[in-house]
Amino acid sequence: MKARDSHLIMITEEYVKEVMAQQEGHLVIAHDFKHVNRVRNWALHIAQREGFGDLQAVEVAALLHDIGLPYVDKESERGTHGELGAEIAGRFLSENSALPKERIEQITSAIKYHGSRPSLVADLIRTLGEKGKLTEIIRDADNLDALGAVGLMRAFISKYFLLEYNPLNIKGDAWGLSSVEFQARFGFSSREGLAPVDTIIDQVNQQIRHYDNLHTRTARKLGEPLVQFMKDFVLQLEREVSLTV
Repeated sequence: MKARDSHLIMITEEYVKEVMAQQEGHLVIAHDFKHVNRVRNWALHIAQREGFGDLQAVEVAALLHDIGLPYVDKESERGTHGELGAEIAGRFLSENSALPKERIEQITSAIKYHGSRPSLVADLIRTLGEKGKLTEIIRDADNLDALGAVGLMRAFISKYFLLEYNPLNIKGDAWGLSSVEFQARFGFSSREGLAPVDTIIDQVNQQIRHYDNLHTRTARKLGEPLVQFMKDFVLQLEREVSLTV
């Protein structure tokens, strides 16, 4: 297991807090430092269970994974935040750490691809093999933070401006669909894999499908009860609302 530089973790955390605090408008909702910190915790948990020895790289990559978001001006450009964040993280680590170039590139690669479309990431990981493990861990940690009670909370606060549900179709059109089934029914929008979101429950269904894109065995095991919690919530909502319909 590689040694952990506590000073690097400390200055990285302070840097991320400072940059993330500069976010304004809609993008800050559900993507603040609390999200970053939860992803760090998930990532370290996954790495330890998967036997990945470079916990410093895991922690640094998790802390920096959304560092590009404050520099994205429009909602439609959010898909670029991984690539932008990789550039920013690379500069920060080159100037503030003694990490060798290869480890910095491993970290920035995980940041670059953590939010990329699933097919691209799957191809990348097949190509990289064991060198792609950090990307798997960071991506899985980020996806796990969209599930469970936290996932419901993020869905409600990020889509606060939408109707809660459609009274005529409470579970929503994408209820129960896997990513493959969803693609066959709806096709892909410009942001691959995202259904039309007209209600908060549509957003919940969209987040539930993140489970399909988990890579590590650990994340899939951890994600199962979180997905069930979200599904139970939607079913309970339908039961309660149907009493008054």
